[in-house]
Amino acid sequence: MSIVEPHEPVSIAPPRLSPFTRAARIIVRPAAAWADLAERGQVWPPLLVGIALLVGLMALSFQHTMLPTMLDEWSNAVANGRMEQSQMDQIAATFTDKPAAMWYVIVPQAAFYLLITLLTALVVWFGAGFVLGTKFRYSQAMNVVCWAGIVRWPALFLTFALAWQRQTFKGVHLGLGALLPEADSPSKLQVGLSTFLDALGPFEAWWVAVVVIGVAALSGAPRRNVAWVLVALYLAFGAFIAAVKAFFIPGA
Repeated sequence: MSIVEPHEPVSIAPPRLSPFTRAARIIVRPAAAWADLAERGQVWPPLLVGIALLVGLMALSFQHTMLPTMLDEWSNAVANGRMEQSQMDQIAATFTDKPAAMWYVIVPQAAFYLLITLLTALVVWFGAGFVLGTKFRYSQAMNVVCWAGIVRWPALFLTFALAWQRQTFKGVHLGLGALLPEADSPSKLQVGLSTFLDALGPFEAWWVAVVVIGVAALSGAPRRNVAWVLVALYLAFGAFIAAVKAFFIPGA
């Protein structure tokens, strides 16, 4: 009598999604966009496209929107005694007469975008890996944050479109910051409060929802638990960013 040894179940890896398929699923079916990222990431496509979009939009609109915004801020600095008129004229002439000088502004902005992405992934990793105690890696957090960032791209286009129409970024809000009255020389409190309220808007809520779905899919944690932790961390991180901005940007 022969004894047949039972075979161990063979796990079948989920099919690898192309960047275009994953991007479409992030928008219409976010729950079905993560299975193949559990072991092998695909972070570069959304990260590089996001940086390219930001850099491209800034380069296209620099003379029309970014430079007028900067000139307005420098004029306020001169009026408040934080800058000399001659200094402002010299800096303004540099950006006006030398178009390539715009890269001195654009490149640091792109680097800041990358830094914020890395910090955001760190917060998500902390929430899922430490607070919830799941086996959630930082690389997985980067994938979730970068791919979820696709739903922020329409907000990026809308922000630049509104700024182009107004010829300034001043007063452009897609979140609850639009409810605050605009001031020519806002105080530090107004700067911080406006920054925090801008984090409370439809596009940001959409992004948080996709991040929650992605983290729950890759970590195995219940979606409700993930939502409680990540929403709390999102609000705390938003308050931290608002405080930093209010501290470093001069206010009345």
